[in-house]
Amino acid sequence: MNKVIASILFLVVTTSSVAAFKAEDVEKLSATRSCGGCDLRGAKLQYQELREAQLAAANFRDSFLKHVDFSNANLAGADLRRSDMEKAILISANLEQAILQDADLEKAMMANATLSRADLRNADFDSAEIEGGMFQDADIRNANFKRARLADANFTGAKMSGVNFKRAVMIGATMTRAELTNAQFIRVDLSGARLDHADIRYANFYRANLTNVDFSGSRLADALFWGANLSGANLKDARGLKQEQIDAACGDDKTRLPGKLKVAKCTS
Repeated sequence: MNKVIASILFLVVTTSSVAAFKAEDVEKLSATRSCGGCDLRGAKLQYQELREAQLAAANFRDSFLKHVDFSNANLAGADLRRSDMEKAILISANLEQAILQDADLEKAMMANATLSRADLRNADFDSAEIEGGMFQDADIRNANFKRARLADANFTGAKMSGVNFKRAVMIGATMTRAELTNAQFIRVDLSGARLDHADIRYANFYRANLTNVDFSGSRLADALFWGANLSGANLKDARGLKQEQIDAACGDDKTRLPGKLKVAKCTS
């Protein structure tokens, strides 16, 4: 048995009785980096280097994956429920249709990762770096993206009600047709983002930077814009927006509003 295999097996021997990983699957993973459909539940694989690994439909449920390097790995359809992936590296990884419900991805590095149609409910992405991430049609309800970096991320068609984006950087993000009811965008930088034809009712944009954001065709009833900067934003065709919602916001001559609504000018 080589040293790499021995190292991984040493890490997994203390796994609780709830786990049901197969030792032969751990050995296969180490030897070949190809373990599609393998049973790795509860395995302790932290700090392993698994770049470009082929792990489609693998079962990592309740596993310990801190600092694992999954760069360019194929994890499509993998089950990562409740896994600890804090500070994992998933740059350009394929997580399409993966299950990451209740997973911990705090401070993970996930630039350009594919998470389309993934189940991300209640997952924790606090301070994660996910620039250019692809979340199309994913289920992200009640997930936490506090302080995450999400510039140019694509959330088209995603279910995102109750998501916490507090202080996230989302410059140029796309959320066309997304479900964003009760989402928290407190102090978020959304400049240049697209939120067109989205359901944004009851969302909170407290002191958010909404410069040049496209809200056209979106539902904005009861959304909160206290202290938000709407300079250059397009709300002309937005539905459900009332004057009192933007009385404490500000904008400029390029802000487009429906009907006879008005917004105060922003001051430097």
